[in-house]
Amino acid sequence: MQASTHPVFERLTAAQSPMARQHLLHELEKMVDSRRGERALVQRVHQVVERGVPYYAPADAHYQAWARQVAELWQRAEALPA
Repeated sequence: MQASTHPVFERLTAAQSPMARQHLLHELEKMVDSRRGERALVQRVHQVVERGVPYYAPADAHYQAWARQVAELWQRAEALPA
């Protein structure tokens, strides 16, 4: 599935509260921490979560690239063994 059609991308670009986007990042962090994963993926997820959500501008190319990146990380985390 392409990152731009992933439900996580849609949640990050939807007009909802900022807390919903923060909650999504927290869910990603919990998922990657609860599974046995490659160190590089775990580190990258933690870097994204520590940075937080950039200025919300869903039509902006930079924001969309960030949302795609989070969706890709989510897909990789879901593929990890539980």
